[in-house]
Amino acid sequence: MIYRYDTNEIPEEQGPLNVSLRQRAYEHIRHKLMTGQLRPGVRLSNRELAKEIEVSTIPIREALTQLTTEGFLEHKPGVGMFVIDLTNQELEDLCDVREALECHAIRKAIAKISDNEIEELRQCCDAMATVVQRVEAEGGDYWDPKYVEPWTLADARFHITLLRVAGNRRALKIVSDLRVMTYTFGYQDNRRTLAQLKRALSEHQRILQATCDHDADLASEIMAEHLGRKRDSILQIYNRSRMEQETTSMPSITFPDMLRNQLHEIEADDELSETPSPDRHSNNSQADQTAHRRVDPGS
Repeated sequence: MIYRYDTNEIPEEQGPLNVSLRQRAYEHIRHKLMTGQLRPGVRLSNRELAKEIEVSTIPIREALTQLTTEGFLEHKPGVGMFVIDLTNQELEDLCDVREALECHAIRKAIAKISDNEIEELRQCCDAMATVVQRVEAEGGDYWDPKYVEPWTLADARFHITLLRVAGNRRALKIVSDLRVMTYTFGYQDNRRTLAQLKRALSEHQRILQATCDHDADLASEIMAEHLGRKRDSILQIYNRSRMEQETTSMPSITFPDMLRNQLHEIEADDELSETPSPDRHSNNSQADQTAHRRVDPGS
């Protein structure tokens, strides 16, 4: 995207400083979308957003323009900027796009995945298995909100690792944006059952095994099954939330700052990885250091 500035408006905010402020504003608004603090149909106030992070309205407007281009917001002439309000069908279409991209990506990834990358996937499955074991040990029917962070991080890294290995940076960006959209419109999922967690864990483990066996057909089939089930869950949550909103206001879900930052780092690390190279894994420590530069979040 090409950014243009009115040099007669606020000269002191031109150049690199303004880019940094715009990025800060972008992250702030995108995080509010992801965590449900900005719900569908809400009108955005430039001044209020600027006040929240203590910047002028210039970087706020630039961030809103970028988010509009990415499909999160819509501008209504003469009225203002609003969070888009997707229909059930539009949300289903987004999920279908993600399924198509990831099923294609895993086929490409299997052809060139390394032992180190398989180990990354295995560690993600182990982290999810730990969550399942702890929920089961506590004897509850639903997971405790404290498990949102470790589960989401492991799930995000699993899917992003496969996208990274496939080598399609554009697909990685699109899936990242789709993840935020599904959070925005369907992430009132504080009722996940132990059975649902076990099923999701099993699907990830089966994808891992098919990847280890270099069985692209099976891996793609299981990925489609997994994301199809996720789509159905998102749509159920969406419909339930809409019915509940008719009688009561829905509370926003606040992700811990650590989770937000770690999701940023996961995707930053993968976007910083160019095409695979023989010495890529020897540069992991350097990539980890540079991963703190902001790119995009988010399953």
